[in-house]
Amino acid sequence: MSDPIEMPKMFECYTADEVSECIEYQKHLSTERSSALSRALWQFLSDAKNPTPLGGDGSNGTVETPGERLSLENDDKAGHWWDKLDRDWQEALVKAAKDMEP
Repeated sequence: MSDPIEMPKMFECYTADEVSECIEYQKHLSTERSSALSRALWQFLSDAKNPTPLGGDGSNGTVETPGERLSLENDDKAGHWWDKLDRDWQEALVKAAKDMEP
């Protein structure tokens, strides 16, 4: 069995949908695998029992301050689903994170 791939620190506060929409991992995967990763990420968001609240005025389950959105307790954050990803998906996300380094 191969060693686990460590999640890039930059993903710590990212939600599954943010990774899907904001991280350019597609070039590191085939079209089919890239689409499958996107679907998996959105499914993690859909399955979250304690998702990150949306920003807003504090009504209807929204929160007013960014700090309330950064809680790592929210189960749509990467730390909760990283180990559920296929290894090739993790590798693609690590490469995409490195692409973003200055």
